[in-house]
Amino acid sequence: MIEINLLPKNYLKGSRTISLGKVGLYVIAGAAGVVLMLAGITFYQMYQLSNLEKNIEKASQRAAMLQKDIKLVDALTDVKEKIQDRMAAVERLDRHRSVWVRLLEDISGDVPEFVWLANYSETSPTPAPAAKATRAGQTNSQAADTTAAPRVDPNVHPVEIEGYAFTLNALASFMINMMRSDYFDEVELVSTKETKFNSDKERAYNFVVSCDAHYLSDEELQQMIAQANGGSAEPSATSHKQLN
Repeated sequence: MIEINLLPKNYLKGSRTISLGKVGLYVIAGAAGVVLMLAGITFYQMYQLSNLEKNIEKASQRAAMLQKDIKLVDALTDVKEKIQDRMAAVERLDRHRSVWVRLLEDISGDVPEFVWLANYSETSPTPAPAAKATRAGQTNSQAADTTAAPRVDPNVHPVEIEGYAFTLNALASFMINMMRSDYFDEVELVSTKETKFNSDKERAYNFVVSCDAHYLSDEELQQMIAQANGGSAEPSATSHKQLN
């Protein structure tokens, strides 16, 4: 007996094959390509990350090795600065070697009876105060010129002198003698207070005097004396005493 199945192929019992066609193949190939590309990018980033970690580790080791060198350089820099400061102080003392002798001789001659000195020290110069207001009609550049700091004279140094005096008259005599000196000017009394010593049996006045000390060479001092005498080269009696 012959049986003929007239149903379409879709309804046949044994027909279960899947047909993708060209579009399906293209989609599968594209997905596979994207997966491969992502895998390649992932492996490349992992490789780069591994290199960065190695470089960081090498840099850390290098920094640890250089710590000792950095500390050594800092110590040498500190020693260099100290040596330069000492050399500058020695150079300044050597440059004004004869001036120091004349300064000490002048100070010792200015000290009257009942006065003795305890300390002589240089101080930092105080900056000049800026002008509060400018005159009418001045331009900004002119105002800036008037408020500019004056040029500092390297031969003039502000100093402070500390000492003791039994009487205020003796202290006044000491300040007057310094005002008459060719080495000091702008003499001012900074502070004075009464103190006790020798088991409170004796009293004295502790004072601090500020002034400007002129570190003048022999030639500069002679020129200053000549200008003070009205152009005459003959020094006065007081100035002659200081030169000698």
